[in-house]
Amino acid sequence: MPSVTINLPRTTFVSSALPDNNFSFYPLLYTGTDTNFGNCISLLEVDLPALPVPTVDKAVLQLSVIVKSGEAPSPVTVSKVLSPFSTATVSYNTKPVVAPPSSQVNVTTDDLFKTVEIDVTSIVNEWLAGTGPNHGIALANDDGTTIVQFATNNIVYEPYFPKMTLTWSETPVDETNFGYAQLAHVIKQLITLYPGNTFTVYTRGFSGVSVTGTPVELFRSSSGTYGTLFILGDAEEYAAIPLNTIAAIRPGEGSVYNPAITYLTPQDPVPGFDTNLLSAYHEYIPVSTEVELYMGTVLTASGMVYRNEYGIIVLANEDGSNPLFVPVYNINIVVPKSASKTASVSEVKIGTTNVAVEIKKK
Repeated sequence: MPSVTINLPRTTFVSSALPDNNFSFYPLLYTGTDTNFGNCISLLEVDLPALPVPTVDKAVLQLSVIVKSGEAPSPVTVSKVLSPFSTATVSYNTKPVVAPPSSQVNVTTDDLFKTVEIDVTSIVNEWLAGTGPNHGIALANDDGTTIVQFATNNIVYEPYFPKMTLTWSETPVDETNFGYAQLAHVIKQLITLYPGNTFTVYTRGFSGVSVTGTPVELFRSSSGTYGTLFILGDAEEYAAIPLNTIAAIRPGEGSVYNPAITYLTPQDPVPGFDTNLLSAYHEYIPVSTEVELYMGTVLTASGMVYRNEYGIIVLANEDGSNPLFVPVYNINIVVPKSASKTASVSEVKIGTTNVAVEIKKK
């Protein structure tokens, strides 16, 4: 089952003994009752990545225990936060409203310097379904006697950072057209991850064409298994671009590759052209190779291979800036360049004239 683990860098706690203070700079999250801080509640903001599914099978909050007072287990509960707050400014006097606890873990002295896991699946699925806004989560310990201190990113030691792991079931894919399913899967994420950007979509043919506009949707028919028409538009008109004509996609000038993007993995590839072509491209062009890609008669793209997934090649700078997503079905010729040759990165040309994009390597 596919999964993704995300870091939770925006954390803090609030203290009843110091009700006007903000503690987002602290290396530890105080949860429970402390001699100096009084009653403490921990707060975490959660930025979910784009996912290929509407719900997850499992969402687990992972916290490293650094301090735990008392011999008896400390009942740490997790609740959904119901009102907006900022970890950078919140205090006990301005703390947000929270829902009743949805899950609990009993932290013991045996958990010191280990990671405890708390199930937060129901909370995350509410966020994904849109039935409740994502205002983050709160940790409490209401035994009135013990304090548990969890590590934050401020502790600097990455293995102790608070994290959340999301796991979901693989979406069934039509393996006979895996390349188009992969492209549809990626486009849906680009629409979510780069909202409001002006996209440029290049199409192949006897005369090169580029379509620019804000992404609207990936249209799917009532009987379709995935969307096949990429809809771009502005205030006055819309353009529908079928997946089989797309040669390259730029998700906005000056954009940066988002590491939250996920890719489908072939499960039971059907022998034949589709499997042979996608696996050949995947193995032939290593990441970091400088290439020129020829699509159709007049369209070329050049740059460094930043990602090479089944059905999709991403060209970008070394830092992921200026990404260009190229579906392999519409590539006619691949020309690897010498590693020593200085090249324009993610550059798209129609004929001998640059159109819309000319990004020089920094």
